[in-house]
Amino acid sequence: MTAIIAILIFILAYLYGGFSTAQIIAKSFRSLNVYKVGTGIADTENIYTNISKSMGLLVGAIDLSKAYLFLMVVEFILRILGNATSFAELSILYSPTLMMVYGVGMLIGHCLPLTHHFRGGRGIFTYMGFFAYFAFLPVFVTAILAMILVWRFKQVRFAQYTIVVLPVILYQIFYHTIPWFRQELPPYFTAILIGTACFMGILNIILSKRLGEF
Repeated sequence: MTAIIAILIFILAYLYGGFSTAQIIAKSFRSLNVYKVGTGIADTENIYTNISKSMGLLVGAIDLSKAYLFLMVVEFILRILGNATSFAELSILYSPTLMMVYGVGMLIGHCLPLTHHFRGGRGIFTYMGFFAYFAFLPVFVTAILAMILVWRFKQVRFAQYTIVVLPVILYQIFYHTIPWFRQELPPYFTAILIGTACFMGILNIILSKRLGEF
């Protein structure tokens, strides 16, 4: 039973991730088809670079928030159901490992959405959003550094690489140096985060090859 529910949540996460904020914002504010602008992909970078910086920031903020809130809502609902039904096994469904799986589902949905013929964005802010659910502080520090890289040094692509890699490194540092930092998470969770970052890289390689960047 729990396996079926977990699969259904993963599918829901995938479909939710495919809900294109970039497409909606571009259409609503500028009557533009984002797939016919700039790089032709529905992501924050395309909006920020080729349409409007403020709109790009709005898209990024929404993508980050919706990923974070999705996991919060899933956990909240499962906890309520568990308390109401005394079905203790429901607690497995919001374990850190499965919550990460749901987050990856959102990421796949954002990068390879079925509803848009698998033409999605890079998923940078979706990645930040669901990573923040597990480790807010590393993501917050990374976000500040990424903003400096973009606004001061105009290094958009390097900032993206930083966002993918640095939270994992900071998580490891904080976990072993700050006594109160997420000690309830299992020691092996670092390996899960590393695996997720590598998977994020694979998704972006697929997208980059599709765009002919290499």
